[in-house]
Amino acid sequence: MKKLSVFIYSMAGGGAERVVSILLDELVKKYEVHLVLMNERIFYEIAPEVKVHFIEKSAPFENGFKKLIKLPFLGLKYKALCKKLGIDMHFVWMNRPCYVAGFGRVFGDKKPMVFNECSTPSVLYKEDNFKSKVSKFLLKFFYPKAEWIFPNSMGNLIDLRDNFGIDERKMSVLYNAIDIEKIHALSCEPIDFNKPFFLSVGRLDSGKNHELLIKAYAGLKNNDKDLVILGEGILREYLEALIKELDLEKRVHLLGFDNNPYKYMSKCYAFVFTSLFEGFSNALIEALACEKLVITSDHKSGAKELMGENEWGVLVGVNDLSSTQAAMQKAIDEPSYVKFYENKAKIRACFFEKKNIASKLIIKLEEIYEQNKA
Repeated sequence: MKKLSVFIYSMAGGGAERVVSILLDELVKKYEVHLVLMNERIFYEIAPEVKVHFIEKSAPFENGFKKLIKLPFLGLKYKALCKKLGIDMHFVWMNRPCYVAGFGRVFGDKKPMVFNECSTPSVLYKEDNFKSKVSKFLLKFFYPKAEWIFPNSMGNLIDLRDNFGIDERKMSVLYNAIDIEKIHALSCEPIDFNKPFFLSVGRLDSGKNHELLIKAYAGLKNNDKDLVILGEGILREYLEALIKELDLEKRVHLLGFDNNPYKYMSKCYAFVFTSLFEGFSNALIEALACEKLVITSDHKSGAKELMGENEWGVLVGVNDLSSTQAAMQKAIDEPSYVKFYENKAKIRACFFEKKNIASKLIIKLEEIYEQNKA
């Protein structure tokens, strides 16, 4: 059985981490899997067959310059760990681990490397500052050293090709995987909330744009639905102040991070997502799996790819208060409109079921391994 390193920064409460935890269930059937982490936070369940290793246990908000200086040293540590374990292949997630693995390649690790790109780098690094410039340089330098790259949407693939010069012949889309059976089981758990409600899920930061969502909600007419937002983050106090300013303290509820958002998704009236940018949103796929109307901003890069031209859900403008409010108002005014999308949602979600995605992944990993035996 070949030994596969799955390398990611942490297994804390993010979308990429959730996808990794799901894929591990399938990868252990084919490989001896070694999960390599840089931070000790583990919020998701990990298959018991997986062996966990740490190349460091960093603080989550380290100084940026310190993080940069550490990269080559971590690259040496990663290379040494993989040599000790006898790793046959690398599957690396998120930018920082990709840079660390890239240094491992520079220092002589010749085993096949596969990177996963779950963001839109040109959007992520759009600011004209030192951090963005360094990140763009590292991406352009290290990504071509991988044997293969899996962007999680066609939009991300095009971004890597057009804005970072990555060879399209070394990339293919690997969509985020979901565990539909597990989602349905968890969705049955009760919640301590009895009113009908709109739901949004995501970190309380500027990228998720909850401020716009709350303002859109505030303008709804004949509205008997509350608004529930699941997630935690640096904008909590700001959003609480906004809710108070709009006199919505009894109607808008910031319930914090919940490891089981599905119990809320399955019971909400509709799911609303106002993100400014995403790679390919897990939350949208999961809401479809819970058979809900999804109203989402047409963000880069995966929204239209997932929803089509309003085929599977409703697209609204990015940072567009009026179109977001109009879509929510229509959901209130026309229950048949909500039912129409509920009846279609699961059909779309099944495309992303973990066995389908993992099967495509394993076929490609095997092909890359055979082509690049070292």
